Amino acid sequence: MEQDEKQLTQEESLRIIREMISAAKNDVKNDAFIFLLWGWLVFIASITQFIMIELNYIEWSSFAWMLMPIGGIITVVYSMRKAKKDRTRTNVTESLKYTWIAFTVSMCIIMFCSSMGWSQILPCIMVLYGLGLFLSGGAMLFKPLILGGIFCWVCAVAGFLIHNDVYLLLIVAVAVLGGYIIPGYLLKMNNKK
Repeated sequence: MEQDEKQLTQEESLRIIREMISAAKNDVKNDAFIFLLWGWLVFIASITQFIMIELNYIEWSSFAWMLMPIGGIITVVYSMRKAKKDRTRTNVTESLKYTWIAFTVSMCIIMFCSSMGWSQILPCIMVLYGLGLFLSGGAMLFKPLILGGIFCWVCAVAGFLIHNDVYLLLIVAVAVLGGYIIPGYLLKMNNKK
């Protein structure tokens, strides 16, 4: 250690630690964009498919879900840009990253490797929504996301009890409204404070 280096006082050390924690919280809370993006994409796709089925455009109704790859591209680009700008990497940001990677892999396995029908797959996906939101809310100490996760679990239970794929789409829409969209806006408002 060079002798020219200045020794930090206890107050300076605490100030630096507080600034790092504050910066990390702001980095995580800026992720309201991702919750809102996915909430709105899934909400729009669910409602659109429901309406198309009700209007007897059944053969075209699944095209509403083509929004998901677009959301994936937006998320990757956003995350790459954010990673370049991030000043701090904390356990919270790293655990959130791995939570949502695990969510995505688990969802893909359920969707593409399962022999279950959509009436079973959609509630399973809502269970994963709940898990991701609950863990994210806990890591960020943000109760609306924790409650959003619990709400998605309740919607998943309702989804398992309802054996109608069409009405299950409405439950998915309600789940993302209560789990992603409302907490996402609350997170965005909280970030402006």
